Amino acid sequence: MSNQIEHPAGGYKKLFETVEELSSPIPAHITGEIPVWLKGHLLRCGPGLFEVGSEPFYHLFDGQALLHKFDFKEGEVTYYRRFIRTDAYVRAMTEKRIVITEFGTYAYPDPCKNIFSRFFSYFQGVEVTDNALVNVYPVGEDFYACTETNFITKINPENLETVKKVDINSSHLMCTVLG
Repeated sequence: MSNQIEHPAGGYKKLFETVEELSSPIPAHITGEIPVWLKGHLLRCGPGLFEVGSEPFYHLFDGQALLHKFDFKEGEVTYYRRFIRTDAYVRAMTEKRIVITEFGTYAYPDPCKNIFSRFFSYFQGVEVTDNALVNVYPVGEDFYACTETNFITKINPENLETVKKVDINSSHLMCTVLG
């Protein structure tokens, strides 16, 4: 018997592990049997990157958005994953640091800026993240990854490519005959 006591949340460490994208779909290990009549895609998203350079994200909702795709066909399943190319992700990868403040992680000003430009950045306000890691919604024939902010990201469900960022911060997203 071990004298070591594990923290009750210790088993959840895997939730905070960074994973890599897959270059192509891989066969899934199946326990049991998948009905041959079941076919289609299952899309999910969640966090997948928990540090940029030496800077960690401090909250589960801060990790950069990762799309997961399960393809069901003829009793077989393949799995594929890609990071959503949001502004938060692209800028963080480009600058090799956390650039946009997330739910529980603060983004510090660029240390290379001079003292005056850093001073003025305090008057610009906080930039809202577009890190779309909450859910994937079908809208007509399109699919959008979303977060709790006003930004949603259109994705291609076939290859998981990011199509475009959409700002829904307007009361007039749809036009009707009456305006």
